Amino acid sequence: MAELIQEGKITHWGISEADEESLRRANAVCPVTAVQNRYSMMYRDYERLFPVLEELHIGFVAFSPLANGFLTAKYNKDSKFDTKTDYRSSMPQFTAEAFAKNEELVQYLMKIADSKDATPAQISLAWMLAKKPWIVPIPGTRKYGRLIENGQAADVELTKEEVESIDHMLDTVPMSEVFGGSKVKNGEK
Repeated sequence: MAELIQEGKITHWGISEADEESLRRANAVCPVTAVQNRYSMMYRDYERLFPVLEELHIGFVAFSPLANGFLTAKYNKDSKFDTKTDYRSSMPQFTAEAFAKNEELVQYLMKIADSKDATPAQISLAWMLAKKPWIVPIPGTRKYGRLIENGQAADVELTKEEVESIDHMLDTVPMSEVFGGSKVKNGEK
C-alpha cells in the first residue's frame, strides 16, 4: 500500500476487522486512513479501539450499524426470512426468543424515536454519528425509501446527555446474541 501511495495510484487505504495489534502493526508500515469493523448498538466491542483510533488519527467505518436491520424495529417474532436467500433466517437476533429478550431495547429506541420525530433506525445511526466525529456508519439497504431514511439520520441531533443515557441503557438492558459476535463475559458467551 505504501508503494501504491508513493506511486500516486491510491491516496488512502484501510483495513477491516482489525484489532489493536493488527492496526498498530499495519499503521507502522503505512499510515492507515480507516478501519472497517462491525459496530452497532448491539455490538459495541470495538469501542475499545476508540482511544487507539484517536491517537493514530484513523477513521472508523462501521458496518452493520443496524444489526442487520434489527435496530430498525421493523421486524418482530413473526417475521420470516427466506432460508435460501436471506442470512437473517439464521441470525441469532431474529429468533422468537431474541425478540422477547430485546423487547426493552426496541421499546427504548421507539420512545426516543418518537420524541425526536425520527425512526428507530435514525436514532441508532444518529447515536453512532454523535459518538465520535470520525465514525461513519455504512448501513445497507435494498430499498430507496430506507436509503433516504438512513441519510436523514444525519439531521437527528442527540445531545451529549442523550448519548450518555443511551449508552447507559445499552450497558444495562438485556440483549440477545447478535450475528457477528456477542459480548464475551468471564470467558463465556
